[in-house]
Amino acid sequence: MKKSKYIFLLFSLLAIAGCKEDFLDRNPLDEISEPEFWKTTGDLELYANAFYQNLPGWAGVGNGFSPMPDNGTDLSLSSTEASTRLLGNVTIPTTSSTSVWNWSNVRKANYFLANVDKATGAEADINQYKGEGLFFRAYYYFSLLKSYGDLPIIDKYIENTDVDYLYKGRDPRNKVVDFMLSDLDQAISLLKTKSELTASNPRINKEAALLLKATVALYEGTWEKYHQGTAYGVEGSTGATYLQQAAESAKKLIDDNTLSLHNSYAKLFNQTSLSANSEVILWKEYNFTFGNSYGNDLQISWPNRSSYSRFAVRSYLCKDGLPYALSPLYQGDQLLSKIEVNRDPRLAATIMVPGDTVAIAVNGTITPFTVPKLTTNNAAVGGYESQKYRIPNIDPLTGTFTRSTAKIIMRYAEALLIYAEAKAELGTITQADLDISINKLRKRSGVGMPDLVMSSIVTDPNWPNYGYSLTPVLYEIRRERTVELMNEGFRFDDMMRWRAHALFLGQRPRGAYYEQILKSAASNLKVDSENYLDPYITFVGTAGYAFKPERDYLSPIPTDEITINPNLKPNNPGW
Repeated sequence: MKKSKYIFLLFSLLAIAGCKEDFLDRNPLDEISEPEFWKTTGDLELYANAFYQNLPGWAGVGNGFSPMPDNGTDLSLSSTEASTRLLGNVTIPTTSSTSVWNWSNVRKANYFLANVDKATGAEADINQYKGEGLFFRAYYYFSLLKSYGDLPIIDKYIENTDVDYLYKGRDPRNKVVDFMLSDLDQAISLLKTKSELTASNPRINKEAALLLKATVALYEGTWEKYHQGTAYGVEGSTGATYLQQAAESAKKLIDDNTLSLHNSYAKLFNQTSLSANSEVILWKEYNFTFGNSYGNDLQISWPNRSSYSRFAVRSYLCKDGLPYALSPLYQGDQLLSKIEVNRDPRLAATIMVPGDTVAIAVNGTITPFTVPKLTTNNAAVGGYESQKYRIPNIDPLTGTFTRSTAKIIMRYAEALLIYAEAKAELGTITQADLDISINKLRKRSGVGMPDLVMSSIVTDPNWPNYGYSLTPVLYEIRRERTVELMNEGFRFDDMMRWRAHALFLGQRPRGAYYEQILKSAASNLKVDSENYLDPYITFVGTAGYAFKPERDYLSPIPTDEITINPNLKPNNPGW
């Protein structure tokens, strides 16, 4: 985004959301004079811009560190805590908040959709903003669905006198998903394509709506399949209808041929701008020159209290396409210096090992990585620091690392993974399906892994224990999703939709082998019986994660909300 455009967006957002009380959090009719607003497409853009602030960015911006997106799962360890739900120590909140049972964003989207047709201007532009409103309403509902399951469907802007809506009960989760998918179908028909929206004006596009539809449908399809017969399931549903929609939406993105994989996995995530990237569908820009609130602390705070787990590192295949337990190329994981040798190149693009570059000074001087930081305030407690997202070049304007690392929100690789998974879950996947999805990811420049061939998949003795058996191809598709999307924020949702508590219940994620260079950096660290770092024993004790499968797959609705509206009863299972 050019500076002039960014300044305009910044001040537009400040005008909307920068006041002491955000006018969108109050009754909009008290703040917008109807004769003065909703006249032009400029008015629509001004209002819609506020939605973009709800898209995910770097966490902890301005707080001194920025934890990795998968922290607290089985893939990424934090030096401060694990996921509250995995720990099993969730309690029923007494009141709602900005992060608990909050409907303000849905209300804003409904208000926008109730007024969007009042504006005059080019039909294509009005359709674009209407499509954005529909996209974001579905996006907000998806966030609520993942936390609470059944939800009241509020399909219009409601007044304080709309008693039937104000005291509405919860609709079944599959009906909520149908409502979301209907919104997305409309959005797909209205939105401009990525190519029709210039790089200087990046907005929600048709491709983003298609990918969100595929994501929602895959989530619900697998949720209904693997939670079937439990208190979380949908009676009579195997999820197949949604899996089919997921496959079709992802295939549409493939067939349209408007997107392509970036030529280097290693370079994809280490950028300050993604405006010309053929793989990225949606991204968030950070620009520290406009003040700390629009920059991020990612680069200056490595390792950001974050570390990959031993399980994450062992998930990567060797270059011959075999798992570490079966490949003669495997060099072991007891030395950081050898852990990437003969492995899937995505591993080298993900973790730091001795000899990697920490910093490149303005004069070209290189500072090499020698040993993980294990005792600093932002320690990598598992010993595996992140290479992914790391930009080593010193910014000549500031004399330090950039604070403007771009954040990918949606990318084409997700569509390829969704297509393969949905087809495998349906039991209809073919080698041709793998060749246009998984094998495209493996052939990407800078990866160059052997193809996944259905007829020659070997049995990995260390395939993860999900609590149930899978077909060999589905085990490998899940592996591919794990490594391709490593630390991009998908893991917790994947574990929930797969009903995969067997992966972590009663267990603790381990870190690196406590070799000599780690001991020289920090002595007397906690290790397990095999000498691998065991930092989470502090959080979860010897008993491991105390997740309660009969309760913790969904969050509880706050007690005051049920007191105000008894039609929200019953609360979620186990609460």
